[in-house]
Amino acid sequence: MRGVALAAVVAGCGPTDPDGGTPGEGWEPEWPPPTELGPADRAAPLLLPDAYDGTSPVPLVLVLGGYWNLAEELDDWFGVSDRVDEDGFALLLPDGTIDSEGAPFWNATDTCCDYDGTDVDDAGWLLGLIEETRARVAIDPAGVVAVGHSNGGFMAFALACEEGSPLTGVFSLAGSSWMDPDDCAASHAIDVLQVHGDVDDVMPYEGDDVGPGALEVAARWSERGGCDPGLAPNGSREYVDDGVDDETEVSRALDCTDGSVELWTMTGADHYPDVTAGLIEDALARLLDD
Repeated sequence: MRGVALAAVVAGCGPTDPDGGTPGEGWEPEWPPPTELGPADRAAPLLLPDAYDGTSPVPLVLVLGGYWNLAEELDDWFGVSDRVDEDGFALLLPDGTIDSEGAPFWNATDTCCDYDGTDVDDAGWLLGLIEETRARVAIDPAGVVAVGHSNGGFMAFALACEEGSPLTGVFSLAGSSWMDPDDCAASHAIDVLQVHGDVDDVMPYEGDDVGPGALEVAARWSERGGCDPGLAPNGSREYVDDGVDDETEVSRALDCTDGSVELWTMTGADHYPDVTAGLIEDALARLLDD
């Protein structure tokens, strides 16, 4: 994996298709590739697989930390960067701004988690980072995925809800979305993995006045994808290091016309489950291979 080092932020080179397609004719990726993106006062580290040659497009994964957590801390927990070389994707590690309590946060929805009322446009900033990445690195537009926990999961779904969003997939652990489904302006379905512990007392599995529950989030994206109503059981897997075999119940939407939806319910898990390496390995395989 190409290391992260300080680098000057250069203006985007070459045109990009505003609809999220391949860069325009005559475009060439930057070489050597950048190691940071965004403005100097809020630069986001970019990791690329060792095999990246500036010619063959690679998928893009964003890691979005929860409230009080930086992207690097979530990556330490999930181990996303451990998959960069083997799975062959670019990894972007952006951070939210810092609130009056000293906590990194994302202004994802009207309930989470801009408690100071700053109205910072995190969705616009992240969309700009993705656009800059595509202007400077050979990115496969068919694989642009956001991975988030808690507030970061809210932000991942908020980004997917932007009209014309380039996201093709979301992995959310213990996150949720807008209370009002009409606030989601998504113009297309995506691949969704909603993962949630059923004894989460921070963002409850059943939902609360901050966000809808895990089943409701899955149902909304299932409807958007034209899937059959409800979710069908699809076995169980072991994703939590809790001494219980196969504690995660998997269910999925059937007969979708666009995108896909799965709900992974972690039985007995709270807001911060001790996840195994298999969780992110299987999640990325699911979201990047579709």
